[in-house]
Amino acid sequence: MKILPFNYRIAKEKVLQNTTAMDLSAWNCVGVLGPVGSGKSLLIKLLADMQLRDLGAFSEYSFCAYLSQDLTQLFTGNTPQSILELYADTRYTVGKHFDRGLFDRYARRMRIEGLLEENRRLLTYSEGERQRLGICLAAAVKAKVCILDEPTTALDTESRMELYRIIADIRKRARIFMISHRLADCLYVCDYLILMEDLHIRDHYPLQEIIEKADILSYYLPQSEDEDV
Repeated sequence: MKILPFNYRIAKEKVLQNTTAMDLSAWNCVGVLGPVGSGKSLLIKLLADMQLRDLGAFSEYSFCAYLSQDLTQLFTGNTPQSILELYADTRYTVGKHFDRGLFDRYARRMRIEGLLEENRRLLTYSEGERQRLGICLAAAVKAKVCILDEPTTALDTESRMELYRIIADIRKRARIFMISHRLADCLYVCDYLILMEDLHIRDHYPLQEIIEKADILSYYLPQSEDEDV
């Protein structure tokens, strides 16, 4: 898979752009790193949103498993059971890729089995509980590409470490794009980094070259000083 040169106009004076092609075929966990508003999620939306594929930002497209940064739309009005019924419905594309056995395995690992037995609406659950459920749903969708947008949001340390192990499972069967503003997340699981800044790709390189990027390390590590890196 390659990311190709493109220009995507967002507003009159705002353009998401990439000026050089980059080949990602050798890497299976790509971190998309950058501050809030830098264009991280929008870049990956060009891969996941079928209505934007005519732009040709990526060399190939396929169905994507997708953990959205905003789970509100998915969970509004739903219970755990209604969500699972939706994901398992083979009338929809996601239902043709969803593995319920795999979901149950991840649900045990992320400690949400009890949620599945309750019939209250998901908006009454904590943000961390909803995030863990969203992770399990995305991880149980078997697709060539898995997109995880800010997956560590609202996770405690135990859940974050289990997420890293789940990502290690997913990368055996799919290329992962993990969007994050946390360098620590990328250091744990990624083998390639794309750095976004002001709606363009500022830099991209294999993870082992991060030590040579002193400006990036000095910018991000102070935000993670209370974590094990």
